[in-house]
Amino acid sequence: MTSRRWARHGGVLLGLFLLLAALVMGNAPAAVASDSTPYRATVFTHGYDTSKVVTLSFDSDWPTADNAQSRANLTRVLQVLASNKITAAFGLTGRFVENNPVDARAIVDAGHKVINHSYDHPDFMTLTQAQRWAQLDRAEAAYRTAGISSAGWFRAPYGSGKFDPGLNRDLALHGYYISFDWTYDTTGFEGAPWSEVSRRIRDYTVPGAILVMHLSAPSTDPQNLPAIISQLRSMGYGFASPYQATTKGAIRGEYLRLGGSAAFGAATTAEQVATTTGTAVQWFQRGRIYWSSASGAHEVHGAILGEYRKLGTVNSFLRFPLTDEQAAAGGRRNQFQGGWIYWSSSSGAHEVHGAIGTKWRSLGSESGFLGYPVSDEVGVTGGRASQFQGGNIYWSSSTSAHEVHGAILGRYLSLGGSASRLGLPVSDEFTVSGGRRSNFQHGAIIYTYSTHTTTVIYS
Repeated sequence: MTSRRWARHGGVLLGLFLLLAALVMGNAPAAVASDSTPYRATVFTHGYDTSKVVTLSFDSDWPTADNAQSRANLTRVLQVLASNKITAAFGLTGRFVENNPVDARAIVDAGHKVINHSYDHPDFMTLTQAQRWAQLDRAEAAYRTAGISSAGWFRAPYGSGKFDPGLNRDLALHGYYISFDWTYDTTGFEGAPWSEVSRRIRDYTVPGAILVMHLSAPSTDPQNLPAIISQLRSMGYGFASPYQATTKGAIRGEYLRLGGSAAFGAATTAEQVATTTGTAVQWFQRGRIYWSSASGAHEVHGAILGEYRKLGTVNSFLRFPLTDEQAAAGGRRNQFQGGWIYWSSSSGAHEVHGAIGTKWRSLGSESGFLGYPVSDEVGVTGGRASQFQGGNIYWSSSTSAHEVHGAILGRYLSLGGSASRLGLPVSDEFTVSGGRRSNFQHGAIIYTYSTHTTTVIYS
């Protein structure tokens, strides 16, 4: 069984283990700075929450499809969890899911978090990197066939090597950034009587503890589960879901406000430093949540997150988000410290910032005649420019920001735009007798209503 190797060492060694876990975990310190891919998986031997809550978890590796007692145990556990409104974590091997896809699906449909527990439960410290990855891949393939996903969460068979830097580096290299382990085992998998399970709960439960139990016969955990829950409650403990256990502080508050796992999925990393100490970011299945003292905590997801990532996220000129994604006229938007990203189905996601962004917003932003941006801001001869659905905005330090659109823009571009003899615009388009006009550094373009033609004047 999963925890046999560790559970046999007894209370003294477990006490030392808890001390080591506290030192190593340290409430899961940031894995890496600058909003980049974690270098190693973060090991959770207890949750971030330091209030009196615990997280329940169960491991399962019965390899056949006809283990009636084990299946009955799972049914009982799911019923008890549901009646107590508790969300738990389940470490499932690939072969369990392969042989019991309906049961695996039932776990996920009940809202519980599944964890990749390898394909057939080997000691990962005896495997090469390639063998470790093969175990993860084969298990995840079984998950996909059953219509579920681990979201990059791993639990080491036997708890072996959980703190090994090499193992955790191999996990991260393969996209597994959370190693969701446990604080102590009830030892129910050994057929432990209630008296022993109760003693371990009294001796080893601490705020944020993660308990591991087992489903497969002859485990006593399924039949003891109501009493386990009752004893924990009598000790003043509540229950945190694994989704909540891996979040904290302002990011956790934002995550729960957004709807938690139902809306944003599971965390796929621990909380990390975003840019410098005092900032934070955490990745989730459906987006990222960023926090700084100046900006607060806000989410970025979908196509807007894709654009934000392309630009360098918090390390770009946009810096931190100031809003969650919001509705815009016909699309979506996020505001950042250094600008905006707008998205619509017809324009895609693009940033607008600085003087060009200010000008665009003064013209009505996406609701104005320019519509949505269809490019990011780019360098042009003499200055900068952004393209919009209905025209362009140009800027330089000497000309400031001005729009050019319609037939005047078409003529301007045919001449070479800012690289032409006209140079950059020095006015927006305005009304003149019989038509419209835009002024440029070295001339003007006039559109005549009656003839639908444009005339270029050089100065």
